[in-house]
Amino acid sequence: MVTGARQEQRSSIEVKRRATVIADGIVDDEIGALPDNSVADTLERIPGVTGDRFKGNANDPTVRGLGPTLNFMTINGREASAAGIDRSVSFQQFPSELISGVMVYKTQRADFLEGGIGGVIDLRTARPLEAKGSRLTGEILGSYFPKDAAIRGRNGLGYRADITYLDQFHTGLGDIGISIGLRRQDSAAPEDYYNGNANFVPCTTAASNGTLVSGTPPQLAAAGAGTNCANATVPRAGVGEKVGQTYYATQSRSFREQQTHELRNAAFGTLEWKPAANLDIDVDAQYSRRNSTENRNVLQITEGLRGISPILIGDGTNGWSKGALIAFSGNSFLEDQLELRERDETYLGVGTTVRWTPGRWTIEGDASLSQSHRTESQRQTRMRSNTRVGYTLDYRNSPLVPAVTFNTFDVTDPANFDNTAATAVYARNRLVTDRHDDIYAGRLDVEYALDGFVTSIKIGGRYSEQHRTLAQNANNDLNTLVPSGGKSVADIINGANLACRTSFPSSSFFPSTGTLMSWATFDDACLFRSFAGSDTALPFPSDRRDPSDINVRERITAFYAMANFAGSVGSTPFSGNIGVRYVQTSISSIGYRLPFVVTIDSAADNYTVSADPTGSIATEHLGGSYRYWLPSANIALDLSFKTKLRLALYRALARTGIESFGAGINLNPTAGPGGADSVTFNATSGNPSLKPLRGWNADASLEFYLARDTVFSAAIYGKWLRGTVISGVAPIPTVISVNTIVDGRSAGLRDYSVNLIAPANDQELRHLYGIELSGSHALTWAPGLLSGLGVIGSLNIAEANFQYPDTSALAAYLDPANLPGLSRYVASGTVYWERAGLSLRANYRYRSAYPKPNGGTNRSVQGAGYLNLSAQYQLSQNVRLKLQAMNVTGTKDVFVKGGSDSIAEVSDSGPQYYAGVQFRF
Repeated sequence: MVTGARQEQRSSIEVKRRATVIADGIVDDEIGALPDNSVADTLERIPGVTGDRFKGNANDPTVRGLGPTLNFMTINGREASAAGIDRSVSFQQFPSELISGVMVYKTQRADFLEGGIGGVIDLRTARPLEAKGSRLTGEILGSYFPKDAAIRGRNGLGYRADITYLDQFHTGLGDIGISIGLRRQDSAAPEDYYNGNANFVPCTTAASNGTLVSGTPPQLAAAGAGTNCANATVPRAGVGEKVGQTYYATQSRSFREQQTHELRNAAFGTLEWKPAANLDIDVDAQYSRRNSTENRNVLQITEGLRGISPILIGDGTNGWSKGALIAFSGNSFLEDQLELRERDETYLGVGTTVRWTPGRWTIEGDASLSQSHRTESQRQTRMRSNTRVGYTLDYRNSPLVPAVTFNTFDVTDPANFDNTAATAVYARNRLVTDRHDDIYAGRLDVEYALDGFVTSIKIGGRYSEQHRTLAQNANNDLNTLVPSGGKSVADIINGANLACRTSFPSSSFFPSTGTLMSWATFDDACLFRSFAGSDTALPFPSDRRDPSDINVRERITAFYAMANFAGSVGSTPFSGNIGVRYVQTSISSIGYRLPFVVTIDSAADNYTVSADPTGSIATEHLGGSYRYWLPSANIALDLSFKTKLRLALYRALARTGIESFGAGINLNPTAGPGGADSVTFNATSGNPSLKPLRGWNADASLEFYLARDTVFSAAIYGKWLRGTVISGVAPIPTVISVNTIVDGRSAGLRDYSVNLIAPANDQELRHLYGIELSGSHALTWAPGLLSGLGVIGSLNIAEANFQYPDTSALAAYLDPANLPGLSRYVASGTVYWERAGLSLRANYRYRSAYPKPNGGTNRSVQGAGYLNLSAQYQLSQNVRLKLQAMNVTGTKDVFVKGGSDSIAEVSDSGPQYYAGVQFRF
């Protein structure tokens, strides 16, 4: 019996060969036996697919190097909701053990749901009546995370367990099949984190003595230590500095240690009823919930621009990228920032499908609901150093996380963090995310089988409504401490410093730096009680409305017609499909605008604009719509029994992130001369009129099926696209009413015409070209032990000419970024050996650098490779032992801005190890 990696290999080859479009996939009831934490890991074993990383694990998959926003995800053919900021689904929430198949369609067909220019990813749950007999399977794996074990009071241990049951019943009412799967995972999600801050600025000045922290203001200015670096052409008057080459500095630097806990529960189920041979009714549901907790402990250099004196700047020729600030000194207050961050995320998907096949007809109807909900809260406190501290930060011998030394300051002594200024500490309670995403959908498909060249005609339609809401910035912050309970501010801070001290949690924080291994830290809950008065103080505000809130409805109506055909040209058989899909989309958006009051002084000929504490929050309504025809054609030619050529031409679209449609308005008012006609608002908003990214696509794939265990394929593809969303200016003329006071008279509403500054579609035609190579081979012909070997590999190379201008202060120094998520190279290689019940497997995945914007500014992820190992032993017919090692090389996730050495973020979660047993009856 063939199982494990070889069974997966054969399944993938057969799926690829039978597909009606260019596709890859794994459809096999052994899929859960393979070494995957989630279906995101499973997807990475499909040629051309890799994932974005989140705390050491694969998360958002990319197809052919194209980021998750250009792909479309379905479960059993139905659109899935998302709890993230855009439409990309978090695949970590779907356990691989509860999935029976994954398909990646790389070209389009008229009856596919629209939305994936890169590809359509479909997850399939079990169809119990298609299974062979009843089955009970389960596994329990213990986990060990070394980075978590390095935390005081932790042992790095956790577990994941699952059980699935599948059966069929032959009754007088027809055949009935059920499948039920449950999974629970309880483990840490360890992470050491360094943040260089996304707010980089260009500077040219070098302080003469930037580490000076004592003296009079004139003395500090004369040393250049009392001011921030500047982008100057000559030294500033009164400042002791020199002007040299440009470097990229950042507002702050943070080192974060954290203790984490993550609990995941999932349940999948299907009920299938076949009352007649030509009638099939099934209901399926998927539920998952993830609770995560992070206790964050951050040491921050808060004034990252103050007193900078560069020691080494990259110039592009000295081994460092141009503008990268490799080593420097400066001075700053230090802060110990504590935070309890809690996230609760749920997913629910329910659908029912009825399939009736009377004679030549196939009629299928489907109704579905998909809901996602995420909340995230933050409880934050801080302590600040008594004085500013001189420091030196150096990447030369620690290229990712810098070595940092502090001048005459013991960063491990809590007494040094006892600044008693009323604004030196804070207590904050924030509900930063409350996001709902609901999708209701229904579809009807009708197909009629024919004889002859056209083998069938298929028509259908679909209607869906997506409702996305987001409430954020529901903050209650105590940023200025006040006397309380008969204690002065200084008494409160001094008391908290003594009462809330705690030991540094980790014994192995970024050990490669060799300098900053620990720092003084405090208990966040203790500080919160000391500053706010109680654990329940600072409740979330009752009115949470804010211009950043989202309330969007997107209604989609689609119809299609498609013909399947088959024939031959000479001795060459061919088959394929041709069709067209019509899509109409309407968007309605509701947002908020905070109240302001305009005060006009005619005598002084000026005006001011300020917040209106007595005003009412205004509700704004915006909308948009679009419609497109999406033709498609696919043809497959059997050049020989072992050789297949596929060609595809289609038009596709990828919808804009739904939160870009927000209607909230930030007025961003100004003050200046003139009367009412001169009042200026630099108002910003979302743009519901944004169109999707759309365009023509052409693909060709040559596939060689040399044996059951052997396939080689080479594909080329081109995409000509228009409409990507950039941070441009799309003025939306709008009239707003604002309370206005003229010359001291009573306030009254007055209308003002404003042009909302909003995201825009790029009107230029952009292109993307690529080549994809893949192959797999089992050495069944080799002698002895070598016959157990097998190899699987893929390589995708993509090139594009998209341009996303940077919007930060570095814009003039940086080239525009390419398509977000686009990696030029994506590669995967697997070597396995299976014999006598033992299966060994090594998989290496590589993805080159790719853009990943943050906060409206360009940022990139460094290229990286990840090595995973697994071993399985079939102890008996029903019991299998399993070992897994994930990210055994401890690869870090690194973000850069302004150059390959200009580090913005580093995340280190370390390797993960699993061991356990699986049973199957």
